[in-house]
Amino acid sequence: MVVSISHPELLTITDSQTCQSYFGGAQEWYSFEWGRKAGCGPTCSANLTAYLALTNPALRGLYSGERMDRNEFLKHMDEIYPFVKPGPMGLNRVELFSEDVVTFAASRGILLTPHVFAVTDNRTPDRPPVSALTAFIKAGFDADCPLGFLNLSRGRVKNLQNWHWISVTSADLEADRLMARASDEGVPREFDLRLWYMSTRMRGGLVYFTQ
Repeated sequence: MVVSISHPELLTITDSQTCQSYFGGAQEWYSFEWGRKAGCGPTCSANLTAYLALTNPALRGLYSGERMDRNEFLKHMDEIYPFVKPGPMGLNRVELFSEDVVTFAASRGILLTPHVFAVTDNRTPDRPPVSALTAFIKAGFDADCPLGFLNLSRGRVKNLQNWHWISVTSADLEADRLMARASDEGVPREFDLRLWYMSTRMRGGLVYFTQ
């Protein structure tokens, strides 16, 4: 069963000068070094808030751009950065990210409610079953919000970066694997989220927002 946000095409960002298209933003667009090095969290939050703004008139104030042009989206990334600001260790907890996005929304007069699935490492006793992860992902997409995904340890998933935030936009919920599709540095990334959950050696998690 495939679950998805309703309009993944809205995360297509176009560079009007080069005509190149991207799937979501990329931290390398920041003009300053720390943003390019550690800006995956604010970039992910920019993806999520822009999507919510473009799909819900009541949340339109979350994105000041008129369209998903690279220059306008970079302005959005710059506007959200002071609120979702990575520290010396980046944004290494899902709770930090969710609190910061809520604060950004409040600065625009908008109340967002965060929904967090915090993940402990795979050696932790009494860890929630994979079915709980699957249910959370489905709930996020039912709410039509991309999922912010924090991966500190990629485990056995070879095509993920460690210590990184990406924006999950769909997932194929199969019996023995959970294939997710995400915006990662402006390009689509497909990976087995179930394998990550079963093999990660550090905490991480997912978050989505509702009005």
